[in-house]
Amino acid sequence: MSNAKRLSLTAYLSLALRNLLRNPRRTGITLATMIFGIATLTLLSALNDGWLEQMRDNFILSFTGHVQIHASGFESSQNLNDHIKAPGKIILLLQDSPEIQGWTQRIRTSGLVSLGGSSAGVQIMATDPEQETWVTHMHRGLKQGRWLNPGTSHDLLLGITVAQNIGAEIGDRIVLMAQRPNGEMVSEIFFLRGILETGAPQIDRTLALIPLNAAQAWFEMGESVTDIVIRASSHENTAGLQHHFNQELRGDGYEILAWQDLDPMVRQWLEFSDAYGLIIILVVVALVLTEILNTMLISLHERQKELGIMIAIGTRKSQIFFMLLIEAVMLILLGGALGYGVGGLLVLHLSDGGIDLSYFANAFKFFYMDPVILPLLTLDSATRILGTTLVAALIAGLYPAWRATKIEISQSLRTF
Repeated sequence: MSNAKRLSLTAYLSLALRNLLRNPRRTGITLATMIFGIATLTLLSALNDGWLEQMRDNFILSFTGHVQIHASGFESSQNLNDHIKAPGKIILLLQDSPEIQGWTQRIRTSGLVSLGGSSAGVQIMATDPEQETWVTHMHRGLKQGRWLNPGTSHDLLLGITVAQNIGAEIGDRIVLMAQRPNGEMVSEIFFLRGILETGAPQIDRTLALIPLNAAQAWFEMGESVTDIVIRASSHENTAGLQHHFNQELRGDGYEILAWQDLDPMVRQWLEFSDAYGLIIILVVVALVLTEILNTMLISLHERQKELGIMIAIGTRKSQIFFMLLIEAVMLILLGGALGYGVGGLLVLHLSDGGIDLSYFANAFKFFYMDPVILPLLTLDSATRILGTTLVAALIAGLYPAWRATKIEISQSLRTF
């Protein structure tokens, strides 16, 4: 009795290990099932994180940036009358911030592009040619021609779909038409210097890109702009930057929007991804619960006499409970580590070439996704997978351990 009271953790571990090895076939089958389940979960989670990271990067770096500052109401109205009249104050706040990798100013408005008898609706975007390259990768999507030259005033770049729709070629004289802030309709001639293929159909079928100084003169807006677009030094700085500018510009009539706020579809996809990840986790939890519970209950049935003798010689029921719980934890720790290791090796094998889904490339482009998905292992996913699996194992081990404390000595020894 006294020895039982002084049972050490080492003794518990030895007993648990001996019991697991007593039936290696059953333990091996349980481990194999857990390894398969957790390896599959690791790979699916890495694929999910990989395509989410690609979608986030492509969305932010193709056009949007991490944070945009507008005059209040501009994002919903898209009206040039809702513009930033004095961007200088905001630009001072952008200087020398280690959390900002780059920023640019833009003017955005809807308009019409015409060539000969063809015309199409476009979104006219004016930007600083040099600063835009600090914020987005739009310049990397140049399909034909050249990027905007700083200092030029009548250069024009078109999205590839717009150019195809109106039959435009490099060097063509193209007319843009739009509305000034006072409501006056104006038109201007530009020369097509380049054609862009950004990979995002939403942009390629609407973009007409011109220099910022040309738009400010054309719309008679002086130094005014509609957007100040910020690229953060990392995705994790987005919320901090949005909060910072909300504090600094509070009450001045501005709206500060993070990239998630600028496209409801992308936000919904991210939320869907979270739900998808939760479903996968629940499936694995159910798998682990079932396997551990099944193994422990069978083991408990086979060890009725052994446990009865242990109770008869003075082992406390709490010690029986703890011993069986440790068996479950040992099983899940071993299965979890091996399963995550196998999953990690699969991810490592796929990390160079990825999984090529080019057959669905058109659908992927619409969601800012690359057709080749590169799986990505993160500390967050590892914590989520292994932590959830451990919790599931503890839950699964509680019931058999509790059942063991209810064993009646007389009944368990009856067949002895």
